[in-house]
Amino acid sequence: MVYNKNMEPYRHIEKFKVRYCDVDFKDELKPSTVLSYLEEAACASADELGFGYAYVKGRGLAFMVTNICIEFLRPVALSDAVSVHTWPLKPSYVTFGREYQLYAGETLAANASSRWCLVDMSSGKLASSKLIDNQDYSTYNTNRVFENVRWKIPTIDTNGEEARFTIKIYNSEYDHNMHVNNTRYAEYCFNCFSIAELAEKKLRRFSISYVKQCHEGDTLRFYRKEMEEGYLVQGVNEENEIVVQAEICFE
Repeated sequence: MVYNKNMEPYRHIEKFKVRYCDVDFKDELKPSTVLSYLEEAACASADELGFGYAYVKGRGLAFMVTNICIEFLRPVALSDAVSVHTWPLKPSYVTFGREYQLYAGETLAANASSRWCLVDMSSGKLASSKLIDNQDYSTYNTNRVFENVRWKIPTIDTNGEEARFTIKIYNSEYDHNMHVNNTRYAEYCFNCFSIAELAEKKLRRFSISYVKQCHEGDTLRFYRKEMEEGYLVQGVNEENEIVVQAEICFE
């Protein structure tokens, strides 16, 4: 097994200080910022293990996140010292799993699990995990933060529904993989709620599924539907193709 220096199963630890730009109107860490912290920690871990951005870019490949599920145990406040612990799981043929624990000080504030895929940047097609040929997966940390994750989010029938939020994609939404960064979609989804609604709610769980890439010039429409345990949010493009889905649960 891959170990840290203290001979515990491998986990990378990335530290952050919650800044003014990281919080919402309640001075609590925004869901999009949580995703940003997870992304930074995941990329740093991949670099540390030898299959990070430079490694895959040199082979014409890129990692892209497909699903994330986060359960919040307590809010994270402005000026909190945050540490994200992360470790990869043994991949399947095309799916790379990664686990996270987010601490505020010494207190566990959130658990998260994600799934990634490897994409051939010239063809846009999924690439096999076997192309990452410098890893001994038998040595990987096997711990999971959740026993089960419902990765498939139910769809919403948007016929006759009025969109809660609409946005046209411009260059500022893009990242270095030439597509809209995953953190931006979280902001779009939560824009389906008003300040008054969010002021009365405490976020408990947030799951997001990235279905289809969108590009500069696309217009996205976002819909929401209240369910027994929370809300479904769905973003579609001008061809009514689903781009992103989310499940948001409050206490």
